Amino acid sequence: MKSIIEKDLENLSKNLYLESPDLWIEFLDKVNSGIFDELVLFFATKYNYISIIKYAIENNLIDINSKSRNKEFDTIYDHLVYVARQNNYKGFSDYLNSLKNPNKEISLNTKNDKIKSETKNKDINIPSVICQKCKSNIFEVGYIVCENKIFKFSHEENKPVETGKEDLNSVICYNCKSLIKDTTPKDLEALCNITTCINCKNDLRNSGIVDKRNLYYNKKLNK
Repeated sequence: MKSIIEKDLENLSKNLYLESPDLWIEFLDKVNSGIFDELVLFFATKYNYISIIKYAIENNLIDINSKSRNKEFDTIYDHLVYVARQNNYKGFSDYLNSLKNPNKEISLNTKNDKIKSETKNKDINIPSVICQKCKSNIFEVGYIVCENKIFKFSHEENKPVETGKEDLNSVICYNCKSLIKDTTPKDLEALCNITTCINCKNDLRNSGIVDKRNLYYNKKLNK
């Protein structure tokens, strides 16, 4: 049973025989000797046999970046791209372009991964703490937590050195730089770890949630 590449080479050979018997003989000699040079790839492109192009390139049978025998083109790659565009073979053009611009495909994959991630994140219920000044949810725009650094003069190093740190309990809205009153970093952490229903006291991880609602932190109940 013939492979796809063998069938395509046979069909291409028939087309070429009808076009030019002289070139057909040269073509056969090259293919039978395992030579896939510019002439072979030119006709493969002209007659839309992308499998032959891929076979030659992916098996390192030709360097398409080498100098073209056609003086109108700098490289074999340029020659093949021109033929593909002249015949409006989009599949050929896309494949050849991907060889020159592999990052394009990578960028596309990255974009798809980002879309999938964003779609998945839509199912996450984001807690809400609203800044009174800019009316933004600080969980979405971000918030700033400050710390105090303690310095003392070091006789050994002859300069002030840091001797300790202490976290401040203040939270600042990143969007407008306003202080979020009566809220500490621990309050925000607790808000993200709500697991108990305030009404029935059941563990939501076991009982489940049938309706999503915005989460608001009740400071008095710590829930």
